[in-house]
Amino acid sequence: GGPEPGVPEVSHLGWGHWYTLKELEAATAMFADEKVIGEGGYGIVYHGILEDGTQVAVKNLLNNRGQAEREFKVEVEAIGRVRHKNLVRLLGYCAEGNQRMLVYEFVNNGTLEQWVHGDVGPVSPLTWDIRMKIILGSAKGLMYLHEGLEPKVVHRDVKSSNILLDKHWNAKLSDFGLAKLLGSERSYVTTRVMGTFGYVAPEYAGTGMLNETSDVYSFGILIMEIISGRVPVDYNRPPGEVSNG
Repeated sequence: GGPEPGVPEVSHLGWGHWYTLKELEAATAMFADEKVIGEGGYGIVYHGILEDGTQVAVKNLLNNRGQAEREFKVEVEAIGRVRHKNLVRLLGYCAEGNQRMLVYEFVNNGTLEQWVHGDVGPVSPLTWDIRMKIILGSAKGLMYLHEGLEPKVVHRDVKSSNILLDKHWNAKLSDFGLAKLLGSERSYVTTRVMGTFGYVAPEYAGTGMLNETSDVYSFGILIMEIISGRVPVDYNRPPGEVSNG
């Protein structure tokens, strides 16, 4: 059948685009397994190609608490207005029935985690200059979230798998705003522990609060990871050396 009454095929909201479920199913071949490009605590990410040929990354959100559509739109619009060359741009969203999806620009060179820890051949293409460029770009994106926005955005999950790279090794931070969008900062509402073990500031264990200083701690761990090539938590190392923190 056609679109539900009251659900326009295309709707422009000033900052972005309201995608229909039908559009996103077509873009991702019905969310086919071979289109999956990432999975995380927030959901599964699919590579998609829109009707006009635009490549996108579609994040199908899990754990969305059946959030009211209006509340969801308000939070998503706040993320959508954030523009910075070192932040992944949110193009739009889909909210139909209980489906909640975010549509991002497609960043075409994988994640920092893949380049630092994956099988990239005998010699890593990440020269020191490129590593410095990635560190600086990530820092600029994070600083913009903390200081360039009102209210500021605390990322809460800075890590190498959340830093996407383009073909020129420009770093783009992804998943900002999702902690708030999915209500995870109210820790009594969710069972999901925010942050990622190895990147989380030690005081978080005591207070349960993540703020911009804990983002900075995670960023420090990230710098060590980029420079050393070691993972923040390595269970293959001797017991005394499991954590780099």
